[in-house]
Amino acid sequence: MPLTIRNREVERLASEVARLTGETKTEAVRKALELRLAELTRKRRPDRVLRFLEEEVWPRIPPELLGKGVSKEEMDELWEG
Repeated sequence: MPLTIRNREVERLASEVARLTGETKTEAVRKALELRLAELTRKRRPDRVLRFLEEEVWPRIPPELLGKGVSKEEMDELWEG
C-alpha cells in the first residue's frame, strides 16, 4: 500500500537520513518507524510487569512478609537451589 508524504519537514528529514545512510528514503522511513515501535513497546513492558505483579504475585504473598527484604542467607539458598 503506498504512503504519500505531504509534509515538507518529514520529506526533508527522510531525505537527510537517506543521504547520510546511503539508503532509499523508503528504507530510512521504515527503519525509523521500526525504532520508534521498539521504543514504544519497551516503554509499555514495565506497565505489563507491574500489572502482573499487582494482580498475580503480590496477592499471593502472606501479609506478614510483604515489604520484608530477602536476607543474604535466603538469597544464597535460592541461588544454590
